Amino acid sequence: MSRNLVELVRRHHEQGAPTALEVLKEAMDQRGEITDDDRRVAAERSGLPEAAVHGVSTFYDDLLVPRGERHVRVCTGTACFAATGDAHVDTIEDALGLKLGERKDDKSVSLAETVCLGYCHAGPAVRDGDTIDAGPGAIERLLANASIPAPEPVFLSLLDEPVLTRPGDWSGYAKALQGTPEELLAAVKAADVKGRGGAGFPAGMKWEFAAKSPNPDKVIVANGDEGDPGSYIDKLLMEENPHLLLEGLALAGYAVGAAHGFVLTRSEYPRSKPALDRAIEEARAQGHLGERFDITIVEGAGSYVVGEETALLACLQGLRGTVSARPPFPAERGVHGLPTVVNNVETLCNIAFIAKHGADAYKQLSPEDATPGSKIVCFNERFAKPGAYEVPFGMTVRELCEDVAGGMASGKAIKALQIGGPLAGILPGHKLDTVFDFKALAQEGCMVGHGGIVAFEELTDMRAVATHLLHFGAAESCGKCFPCRIGLQRAHAMFKSDERVDRERLEQLLETLELGSLCAHGGGMPAPIRSLLAHFPEELGLK
Repeated sequence: MSRNLVELVRRHHEQGAPTALEVLKEAMDQRGEITDDDRRVAAERSGLPEAAVHGVSTFYDDLLVPRGERHVRVCTGTACFAATGDAHVDTIEDALGLKLGERKDDKSVSLAETVCLGYCHAGPAVRDGDTIDAGPGAIERLLANASIPAPEPVFLSLLDEPVLTRPGDWSGYAKALQGTPEELLAAVKAADVKGRGGAGFPAGMKWEFAAKSPNPDKVIVANGDEGDPGSYIDKLLMEENPHLLLEGLALAGYAVGAAHGFVLTRSEYPRSKPALDRAIEEARAQGHLGERFDITIVEGAGSYVVGEETALLACLQGLRGTVSARPPFPAERGVHGLPTVVNNVETLCNIAFIAKHGADAYKQLSPEDATPGSKIVCFNERFAKPGAYEVPFGMTVRELCEDVAGGMASGKAIKALQIGGPLAGILPGHKLDTVFDFKALAQEGCMVGHGGIVAFEELTDMRAVATHLLHFGAAESCGKCFPCRIGLQRAHAMFKSDERVDRERLEQLLETLELGSLCAHGGGMPAPIRSLLAHFPEELGLK
């Protein structure tokens, strides 16, 4: 239904009209709440039916909680949970006299939950207006109305020839233009660039699907909706190295024959869109963008599931960010019904190196038999040296955690790690010698994912971890398919109660989620729970 609506609007509504989501976000920024009048205005300006606009207005986190003159958002992501066990949430609620999702009667202050602010290296994190504070003293400063900008993390490469931390200079794009689109596509395929957003699907294959489409109008989309709690890789790339991303988008456009690209950024990262907009103006002034290929930046409105590519495309077009069944895949029918390539930010940031140095040089960055290229990994604040580091594939998890990140800051042992986001399995501390690579982690029920590494120290209550993850899963379900919408709520209720968990019933529920969910959100949430069942059954309170 959403796809049909968009194509209808595209044919019959005025060109350049704002989307319903843009109009609703503007209303929320101006008045702090969404009214029926706002919905009617959004319908009129966007061309969508009022029913569709109502669906948009009730879906995104940024549109749901009424805002006071002072709007406070507290991060409840996994890294912040690992830092305090959610004690920071209780402290803020008690001090403000508000529960999450409430606003004072005089509209002076409101309090909302957010996941995640991208300051996992210095949790817990809070956002007071547009100021994000994190780390020691952040809660006290918030309550004193004296928040300060949080420190940015370490962002460096361990490679002799950095791929992702070197500044984007458009030299790869210039070299690619000396050859043909077919040659660039062949180089990306030969380099075997695996998607860095979670699934690890080869980027070259996606590009080839779109390039072969008979439709001459094609679109490139960078998925900057890095919603995995514990990961802040794409945030750093967009904010600290935006030209490298723009160059990757332009290269993808050249390879598949697209004239326009989009980046969808997270509203939880308020610095990302301005940084990219500035970089676009610079690239246009330098002649890299504008004539052959151009880029538009769109900011989301708070939704984890919008990281799924079909939901992302719905959000990009101003619609409710729910998942669509595939096929057709975006490479066949995506933005406005056009063939669309959707790549993660980090994936696209690899392309300039390949265009400049070739596939063989890219493969040599990691040891033989490892995944080609490099990967940024990031560590939560439990580590002695948290930050984001570009590393080759093939290192062991122990080398990453102990040699790169310095082990636990407290000196305690690592009890478990969640690598790659909330849909990833949990690696117990006695398996740290597992190789950090797609196949090796998959054999342990884990995955590379975005590359965020969240550590849980010894004495962590693993039932509390399960409850936390299932709360996140239930809250962030798009609600389109009932196995995910209902199943995650029921799983969360089983762990949240004081009663013992019926293991047989839980196993049946996890199987239903895996087999019946429409996308990887419901299908992937059982992975960490299965890890906990395998490695920490005695802590889960089973019967």
